[in-house]
Amino acid sequence: MRCATVLIAAVFLAGCATSENYEKVLDTWVGSTEAELVSSWGPPNSFYESDGTRFLTYVRSRSGYIPGTAPTYQTTIIGNTAYTSSYGGSPGFSYSKHCKTTFTISGGTISTWRYEGNNCTALDPG
Repeated sequence: MRCATVLIAAVFLAGCATSENYEKVLDTWVGSTEAELVSSWGPPNSFYESDGTRFLTYVRSRSGYIPGTAPTYQTTIIGNTAYTSSYGGSPGFSYSKHCKTTFTISGGTISTWRYEGNNCTALDPG
């Protein structure tokens, strides 16, 4: 049983998506062609060209709402009067995640990349 617990913990830890892993993934694209990138990532959300250098930008975003939990109610009757109190529960909240990645293509190949956002993460590519 202990080996199974350690194995499960190792799988979960190995499966963490991080920005460092995202950078590793982006590094693997340096030296690749634009066609190879588009074949894998699909068409970019936008692109810009200046003096023979192209900039391909990919944007990934999502948002949602996590509902809260209802409180627990307790009613106490004292004499002919009922008193109700609540406890626990939590409010819901909205979230928004996005990642904008731009590849610079010079001389037909990807030379650099940059990204910004709170969801630029990946699993360990290796």
